[in-house]
Amino acid sequence: MSIKRNSKVRILRKESYWFNQIGTVATVDENVNSVIRYPVVVRFQSVNYAGTNTNNFKLEELKLVDSN
Repeated sequence: MSIKRNSKVRILRKESYWFNQIGTVATVDENVNSVIRYPVVVRFQSVNYAGTNTNNFKLEELKLVDSN
């Protein structure tokens, strides 16, 4: 299984406000020629200190969670 839109993912980036929390993938930039450093946008239920509930991540910083 790969990370796609509406997938549930766990955040592995230790410096992130949402570290170890589960969010929902909003978009994934799948452009092969793209040089985007953080191609996955993840949306969360909670907001961070700045009042936002989304953030961009690398694929390596996310772990797909079983939605069962």
